[in-house]
Amino acid sequence: WHHQYEFDQLNKPINKDDWEMTPQTYNAYYHPVMNEMVFPAAAFVIPGYKDSDLDEAMMYGYSGASFFGHEITHGFDDQGRLYGADGNLSNWWTSNDSASFAQRAKLIIEQFNSYEPVSGYHINGEATQGENIADLGGVEIGIDAFKKSKAYRDNNVIDGFTPIQRFFLGYALSWMYKTRPEALRSQLMTDVHSPARYRVNGPLGNIQDFYETYKVQETDSMYIPPEKRVKIW
Repeated sequence: WHHQYEFDQLNKPINKDDWEMTPQTYNAYYHPVMNEMVFPAAAFVIPGYKDSDLDEAMMYGYSGASFFGHEITHGFDDQGRLYGADGNLSNWWTSNDSASFAQRAKLIIEQFNSYEPVSGYHINGEATQGENIADLGGVEIGIDAFKKSKAYRDNNVIDGFTPIQRFFLGYALSWMYKTRPEALRSQLMTDVHSPARYRVNGPLGNIQDFYETYKVQETDSMYIPPEKRVKIW
């Protein structure tokens, strides 16, 4: 029925109120042609957790960073930046901005190229750069928003975790997956998204607040030398 629905839209005006996901879909998206973000209701539910188990800090990390911040950043990643406000292809960046973006994106590509989730299979940093940029930008936007919140200012410790620690835990919860090696190999060859583990460890290795919060040292596996850390936005 969906294919028939798509065919029925031919030669008709675009319905900008039409969603590409159902409300119960556990996902979200940014559509550059529409210049819109869509967040189904399921994006605000953490599977296996009751509302009473969660606090504001965790939700800033979970929804603020991995959903809202992520999708906002898609408007300015390697693909989204090619579209203007009206959804048409438009070269609206200055040459200096484009060159600076490409230089920083190259660091993201190199970082993810170095990851080998399965022996003999590396992440394709070029193919996944848009999602990796959105993950990094999402964390940065989430932290910036969280630092303006009452939960951050109150600085209450819950279960031994500070607010900023709970923010990072909330972000990590959004990528808690169990994947078989066969599926992981398939993902590495076909998907524009990095495996879940690297959607957490990858961007957080570039975040200064993460280093300060968890006292990350040069001997730690997530440590990235300062000159190789990426900040695009």
